[in-house]
Amino acid sequence: MLQLAEIFQSGMVLQREKPLRVWGWCAPGAAVTVSVQGRSAETTADAEGAWSLCLPALTASASERLRVQAGGEALCLEDVAVGEVWIIAGQSNAEFAMRYEAHLAEIKPGCTNPLIRFYDVPELAFEGQRECFDYSSVARWRKADPENIEYFSAVGYYLAKKLSAELSAPVGIVGCNWGGSVSASWMDPETVRRVGPAWMEAYEAFAASVDWEDYWQRQKTGVQNDRGDLLHDPFNEFVMPKTRTPEEMGAFAAEMMAKGGFPDIREGEVQPFHFPGALYAHMVRPLAPFPVRGVAWYQGESDDEMHRSALYQAMLTGLIGDWRRLWGEDLPFLIVQLPGYERWLMNEADRYDLIRAAQEAVTRTVEHTWLCSVSDAGERYDIHPKNKLAVGERLALLALGHIYGQAILCDAPRFRELEVSGSQICLRFDHAEGGLRLLGGAVQDLQVCSGGKALPFHAQVQGDQLLITLEEPQTEEIEISFAQGNYFYVNLFNQAGIPAVPFRCKALPAS
Repeated sequence: MLQLAEIFQSGMVLQREKPLRVWGWCAPGAAVTVSVQGRSAETTADAEGAWSLCLPALTASASERLRVQAGGEALCLEDVAVGEVWIIAGQSNAEFAMRYEAHLAEIKPGCTNPLIRFYDVPELAFEGQRECFDYSSVARWRKADPENIEYFSAVGYYLAKKLSAELSAPVGIVGCNWGGSVSASWMDPETVRRVGPAWMEAYEAFAASVDWEDYWQRQKTGVQNDRGDLLHDPFNEFVMPKTRTPEEMGAFAAEMMAKGGFPDIREGEVQPFHFPGALYAHMVRPLAPFPVRGVAWYQGESDDEMHRSALYQAMLTGLIGDWRRLWGEDLPFLIVQLPGYERWLMNEADRYDLIRAAQEAVTRTVEHTWLCSVSDAGERYDIHPKNKLAVGERLALLALGHIYGQAILCDAPRFRELEVSGSQICLRFDHAEGGLRLLGGAVQDLQVCSGGKALPFHAQVQGDQLLITLEEPQTEEIEISFAQGNYFYVNLFNQAGIPAVPFRCKALPAS
């Protein structure tokens, strides 16, 4: 029977201006022809019936037909748009649905736009999971309208909305996410073993002690693996719309346990979606090499939970390399730097400063990666900030500036260098054209220390510089830290309204 890879459906969006890879299955040895927009390509299915072919690049279009013929069979996909396609990937803040987003009430009535479409990759971590649960609500292309808007990734929707308006083209968002996932699960296991051996060692220690027959029996019936309709998942419905108190959460947990709908997770037990390579194998590999423009990556919170923050730069670098090998190109990665956060329910931030530093370091060392600063959009007591408008629009700015070539200010202000003159310290920033902006009377979360003691100071903005004036000159090394706690609120911006990137720096006093 002739079939296409699951993402190829009526109502989809195809990437313009890139060779179009299409693949599927049919009778072994059958001749296959695919045609769209006046382009066509042919191939022959292999002995197992698998086939793959590549068509010439397409031009932007609101609606096309894609036809597939194999032997005596034929398929025709209708209403296929051609434009820009982006993957939104990571954990719960990437998948965070518009249903729970702070601006939904004002956005929903006028959201209808057939040029904006969304596809969610089924959340699968092990063989047979899909057969155990109902996945009929996912793995489908949806158009932006009041009926479907709540299913959209909120970050993805705002990214698509701005790109579509700026580029006058259809935009498709492919959500490839799993709440609470760690970087290791999105990578090739061999890469994990090479760059983050602690992840592999922990898994192997667990694997050596577990009763696998009992384990898989529980996983195939456990509610934690029922990932087919997260929009109506009781846990999400309770915690996502608002920040819950510990008392509210305790009552909810008791109610769920009484109903038998609480996850059966044993102490020290590793869940399948945390296995090294699990999501890479069951979500990423089946998606590749579907042509896309790039990836917006919003993940890192769970790598802090596992107390392996110091490994994150190597892990994220390895992950990007793994995905690029699957797609056969240097896919651009737009990396959302984690905002301020302290604790939520049973979760407490450990070393988010290391995760943020790693995310920035990757964008300085890995080509075609850029940092999205949202350090004004965190919530102290909720790991899921409800304002995803700022995240999506800043991702769009990065894409417009770096991918689509618009001459705009799209990067966050970054500390570049400092100079000490007597009691004055001058900090200079990149991406501060037209001058920095300070919202409020004082720079938030800025500390100056020397000899282990905090120094009193006054800070003011002067053009692209931040001037720090001490009460008296210092004779020992000076340390400056900006937004280095787990929770902070950055109120220092550039003219594009993008908050400055957290940093640490040291300087010797002027001699």
